[in-house]
Amino acid sequence: MRELSRRLSVPPYADLGEDQHLKPLFPRGVEPTLADWERERRAIREQWDRVIGTPSYPEFDRAPEVVDTFEQPQCHVTILRLPTGPDTRQLLLLLEPHDPPRTPRPAAIVPFYHPDLMAGLDLKARQPIAERSLVQFGAHLVRQGYVVVCGEAFPYNTVPEPEKNVGFAWWHAGTEKVLRDNPHWTGIGKLVWDTRLATDFLLSRPDVDRERVVIIGHSLGGKMAFYTGCLDERIGAIIASDFGIGWAFTNWDAPWYLGPQIHDPDFPLAHHQLLALHAPRSFFLIAGHADRPASWQYLNAAREAYRLYGREDALAIFDHASGHQPTEESIVAAYQWLAEQFDLPEPDPERYLRA
Repeated sequence: MRELSRRLSVPPYADLGEDQHLKPLFPRGVEPTLADWERERRAIREQWDRVIGTPSYPEFDRAPEVVDTFEQPQCHVTILRLPTGPDTRQLLLLLEPHDPPRTPRPAAIVPFYHPDLMAGLDLKARQPIAERSLVQFGAHLVRQGYVVVCGEAFPYNTVPEPEKNVGFAWWHAGTEKVLRDNPHWTGIGKLVWDTRLATDFLLSRPDVDRERVVIIGHSLGGKMAFYTGCLDERIGAIIASDFGIGWAFTNWDAPWYLGPQIHDPDFPLAHHQLLALHAPRSFFLIAGHADRPASWQYLNAAREAYRLYGREDALAIFDHASGHQPTEESIVAAYQWLAEQFDLPEPDPERYLRA
């Protein structure tokens, strides 16, 4: 086990906050085998699939449309429209490094509200932006030699912008249409669907190293990264920044996530059971506000599955405890950890943060 992974896989404090009352993956006193876990894993996955639901879409043409291409100092940028249903398309940015290629290259999926911030680009001016540079994960990773796709959340391409776009009006309008057209689905199901289509596009490229695929996101993007990464076995690592892993940590009951079903006393699931599905693949949580010391309880509960693979070091948290936005120290730690997990050279922060 490498030093950073070892250090970040153990809580730095004894008090893990209010008890989250998480159901163990196995009954107390049972010493499970890997075969036991595989049976339990199938049952848990079936539960999650029922909770998330399924779309009602007919088959549709999934071929992307190239809108434009342009050059940046360290990457080639392609703007695409990627179909997400019979009559919707998400804005997608493909970032390809200019550096001589590793063959194949590691790859990254970066979901968020809009792809331009994650790519660090003003798409109208075709110029870099300085705004919120620490969450420009797409820009960070393409500078490290990754092929990157940055995707868009569904409300912005599902319905026109409301005349009175105040607060979450666009989200409510987009979600209402999605759930009306797909009565057996959820908002989080739609977010995962769109992100998985972006993943399909990325992994269709011949230059991608399918053994080194990370999904990374902040806040809403962290939720999308967490769900998509846990449910898609092609994704080898998740980095999620302050998305709120506990039901009470953030607005999981919003209609564009899971809705009020999570408040049902008989609701059977919590997020340690989703994280366990990701085992033995790697997961890194950047905590700061929505995520907190109690978030460790979810990783520790999922550790029962990871232990069976000898991969407890694949679970890590960096808690900067300074608010919702990640800090430079937490970002540097996340990328150093990712390089360890993917057996890649340690990246230089001067190159990816201040290039």
